[in-house]
Parts: sequence; C-alpha cells; structure tokens
Amino acid sequence: MSIEIFETQLASVDLFDKVMFLPYMFTRTDDPPCEARPEIDITHNYWTHQLYNFCPVSDPTYFQNGGLKASEDPLYLEVLEYLEAVCPKMPKRDHLYGAYINCLKAGDTPGIHVDAPYFVEDNQTVLCYLNVDYHPNFGGETVFYDDKLNATRVISPKPGRVVIFDGRIPHKGTPPTFRYPVPRYIMSFKYMDPATRQKLFDDHEAEGVEPYEYPVEDMGIQGFDPKTVATLDLT
Repeated sequence: MSIEIFETQLASVDLFDKVMFLPYMFTRTDDPPCEARPEIDITHNYWTHQLYNFCPVSDPTYFQNGGLKASEDPLYLEVLEYLEAVCPKMPKRDHLYGAYINCLKAGDTPGIHVDAPYFVEDNQTVLCYLNVDYHPNFGGETVFYDDKLNATRVISPKPGRVVIFDGRIPHKGTPPTFRYPVPRYIMSFKYMDPATRQKLFDDHEAEGVEPYEYPVEDMGIQGFDPKTVATLDLT
C-alpha cells in the first residue's frame, strides 16, 4: 500500500471551533520502550484528546483510566461518516481500533514512530488535517522515512487533506512554527483486523508469554524493522 492523499472539504471554522475547545491531556508520546531504549521517555510528550479506543474482550476496563480513557465524543463519528462518503480508500469501519486528535504547539518535539509493529500487515492509518488556513511558513508537515530513516516524503497540512498509509512506515508529525499563532490539530484513525488486535492484547496480558521479538536494529523506535520497511511502497 502506498501513501495516498485525498483533498476534501472536511476542514471548516465550525469543526475547528469544536476541536479547539475539547479537553486535552499531556499524555501522547512517540517514545515507548523498545530494544534500544528499555524505558518509556516522557520528556517529549504532547497534548492529545482520545476520542475512541477499541475495548478488548478479555478486559473491558483496560482503557478506563488516565490518558487512555476515550471521551466517545460523537465528533469522531461525524468526521468518519464524512470521510467514508468522500474517500474511496477508507478502511473497513469494523477494523477501527482508535481515534484521537493530537494538538502540536510551536516548540513541541514529537518523534519518529510507527503506528503498527512490523509483523502486522493488516493495518492502516488515516490522518486528517483540521486547521483552516495554511502557508508553508506555518510548518506542521508530516514526514515519512525509509528503512534507513532518511526522509523520503513530506506532506503539507493543507486544510481538509486526508492521508491514508500503512502504519508500519516510519513517520513524524512536525509542530507549527512560531509564525503560526495556534496549534496544529490533526485527527487520526487507526485500523487493524479485529482478531489481530485482540490477539495482541491477549498476548500482552498473558503471564508467561514472551512479547513479540523486536529487532535490535529498531534504532530506538518500537515496532520498527528496517527489513520490513524496505519492502513497503513509500511513494
């Protein structure tokens, strides 16, 4: 699957007002534990609002605390219904396992990450740019990287633009520059086959089950595998 871009009319002043006044928590991190860094790094956290979380059958209370608890604000369903009507490549609704809005401010330091571990092929990420104005001087681009973590594609956050891609591709959202007076808001939808997602939860929670093997070449990025990324279409 390639990195696909769709231009839509999603962004509006009305939607932006709703997004801007949601409550945000300083809990989003791009630096979870990995082979090269065994402990979580919270020094580069940024603001986020969790809209929806897939609730594992094995533990229906898993997402009921802290930054993991979803608001279930119907806003994400409104956006999702619009996207499914205008974007022909939207993933299956029953594969949705997460939805949230990230709020990046000038000076924030998000990191390169992947949205799905290298061994999960049946996944997709959908990004929606919600700000209503854009200029190249404002920053806020999404940068995609190859297997050697060289930047290979930069996507500008034009209002209403939607990006759909394989979550195993390393990428990073960049903050707005100090030329832009408001944060960069982006709504993300994460998809994975429900059976695969449930198995990941079950294996993670099961006592005595070894976690999935992550390659030592992950370069400090949990779930990143250079060999897998080298086989993906990054165009």
